Amino acid sequence: MEFKLSTVNKIPIVYTDNFHSDEEINLMYAEAEKIRKLGLLNKGGSGGAHKRYKNDKGEEVKESLAQNQTIFMDRLYRDPRVSDLLNITGKVQDKKLIDYLISLHPYFVTLLQNRRYSSLLSYYDKEQQYKAHMDSAFVTILHWFYKEPKAFTGGEFLIEDKLKIDCVRGRTVWMPSWALHAVLPVVMPKDKQGLGLGRYTLTQFVTQGE
Repeated sequence: MEFKLSTVNKIPIVYTDNFHSDEEINLMYAEAEKIRKLGLLNKGGSGGAHKRYKNDKGEEVKESLAQNQTIFMDRLYRDPRVSDLLNITGKVQDKKLIDYLISLHPYFVTLLQNRRYSSLLSYYDKEQQYKAHMDSAFVTILHWFYKEPKAFTGGEFLIEDKLKIDCVRGRTVWMPSWALHAVLPVVMPKDKQGLGLGRYTLTQFVTQGE
């Protein structure tokens, strides 16, 4: 398993393309598609980050930075063992893996100090994006997947307005949650839109607690 460490504004970003097997990625996609087809994804970035500002009339405006469709997996399943998505991505909590991440950069010792994981499934279709924001956690872990052949372009991950990471099927990313990050717009042909052929992400937020 090959890991790459990049830094931007002295912030460590780690990612790998072979953390999941093809079989695991297929299982993740199948479950995500079932959730989407059942209409369980919240529309329009509901619950995502917002920006508040005053318009020309001096009125306070609340603008959603997220245009994706999402659901917190922890609210969907009472028992995470029934979910392939949660079982497969749960291996990020392996002690040997965490020790290796710490060897790459000491910031990831926070993975030992904070052991509460929550998981958010996100889907991006035509022109959907997530503007620059920060997460309320210590570490954010992202798992990207989609159906092959890839039906969209765009959807890159932009960190601190400097480091751009391509959306590659099966790519997993670890980063400090306070790094400014964005998902660039997903571009899809009209005949591919609304069919579950877009960009899926399973995001794990690591916060304080057991």
